[in-house]
Amino acid sequence: MKFRICLALIFSLLIVGCGSPRLAVNPAWKNAPEKFTVLISDPYITNSDDITDDFGDSDAFRQWIVSYMNEALTGFTYVAHSVKMVGDDSFVMTQLPLEKGAIGVPLPEVEKLDGIDGIVVSVHPVRFWRETGTCHNRNGCINNFSLNLQVLYSIVSVENMQVLAYGGAYDKSSFTFAMTKGNWESVLEGIAKKIVEKTPLEK
Repeated sequence: MKFRICLALIFSLLIVGCGSPRLAVNPAWKNAPEKFTVLISDPYITNSDDITDDFGDSDAFRQWIVSYMNEALTGFTYVAHSVKMVGDDSFVMTQLPLEKGAIGVPLPEVEKLDGIDGIVVSVHPVRFWRETGTCHNRNGCINNFSLNLQVLYSIVSVENMQVLAYGGAYDKSSFTFAMTKGNWESVLEGIAKKIVEKTPLEK
């Protein structure tokens, strides 16, 4: 049976953000848990050569994602946490309301996840891509590139089947010549911050 959603709580969620809100938080969620688990799916990378250049191969990159996401979160939450990479079939994409519309977010397929309890943060899909900026300088251009990362996520209490928060997060890191590991670190840190901000998980 797929994950059951507590609709009464979903429709009482508080929409947070400026401009076009991309975050909803349950106003009844006041206290931080003792720990939480992050489930992150295998990332999509538009340019596989970027992985080879900075990490060697895709397996090394996956291991780095898990390790660095865990490290990045430590900078933005006091709550103990762990990060695990799981398959796409560990989530069910579900439309939930946001101001002026809705957003499709991942909810965990609990029956497929052994040993998962408490508060679960689901992050899926995870999309990295490189972008070239447009130059409008009449005196000549310097290359302006960026590494971009976009995710959808939810925060759920699996014991009582309550959705506590959800949204979409985006971050980018600019560079002029060659992309480095620091660009990957920067965007992952940006996403980690956005996932916990304005929730009881935030420092």
